[in-house]
Amino acid sequence: MGLFKRNRRNLSSPQHSKSGKYGKSGGGSYGRQNNDKSQDPHDTRDEQQEPNIRWSSLDSLISIIFLIAILVGIYFGSQKLLSMLNEKQLINLNISNIGNLSFSIFYAVQTLLMLGVVWFFAIYWRGASIKDLGFRYYSILKTIWYTFISLLFIFFISFLYILALRSIFGIEAPPSKIDELVANRNISSNILIIVTAVVAPFCEEIYFRGFLYPAFRKSFGVLVALFLSSFLFSLAHLELYSFIPIMVIGWLLAYIYEKTKSIFTVIFLHSVYNLLLISILLGKINFLKLY
Repeated sequence: MGLFKRNRRNLSSPQHSKSGKYGKSGGGSYGRQNNDKSQDPHDTRDEQQEPNIRWSSLDSLISIIFLIAILVGIYFGSQKLLSMLNEKQLINLNISNIGNLSFSIFYAVQTLLMLGVVWFFAIYWRGASIKDLGFRYYSILKTIWYTFISLLFIFFISFLYILALRSIFGIEAPPSKIDELVANRNISSNILIIVTAVVAPFCEEIYFRGFLYPAFRKSFGVLVALFLSSFLFSLAHLELYSFIPIMVIGWLLAYIYEKTKSIFTVIFLHSVYNLLLISILLGKINFLKLY
């Protein structure tokens, strides 16, 4: 009995309690190290964090109907207003074609209205933050890499599409509205170039990728969201001949947004693509003027 008591005293000796204390402190220290690691300021896992989608696909549908109604009114209203100007006033404004100027105004207002719609439905009505719309940091090097690979893919697909229509169906690419506007350098073309190169990539990506795509994804899943957002993106450009290539571009932009969760990546890609197209078009026109 006495031996048993002594053994119990030995088990609770300072040496044993010290080791137990060390074990706890070691575990606590290890736990703190893990917590510190998870809170590392250099951790970039936030890039892949799912955004908090507060708005619904119904909000997106209402925004589309609202945009169409407003834009139709603006297009015909601007044509009516410009038709009231006499020929001398048109010459002073360097306007050669009322339809072209109406198109440029329509395109500029369309892109700016997209921002207004997103602000109302997502931020004002649903209380979302700009981070929920994809305004989050993403690696600059990865963004450049995605842009380079995507541009190669886009131009390759566009080349195959044009070649197939020409060789199989005998369909030549008609001159687009943008071709006509850029060829006749005036106030209409200047408005269009600024909008296409600077304003459109920013506004369109926020609306189609930051606003529409996440709402469709939330309701219908990734595949349906990719299709719907890219279909509407192509439809908004009003280019029948280029409908399929533009839809492919929209799908690619939505896919990259799905992977990066950053709106900056797709804005950069969209801007570079538009600038390349304008540069090629202007270079082609200047080259033809030499002969």
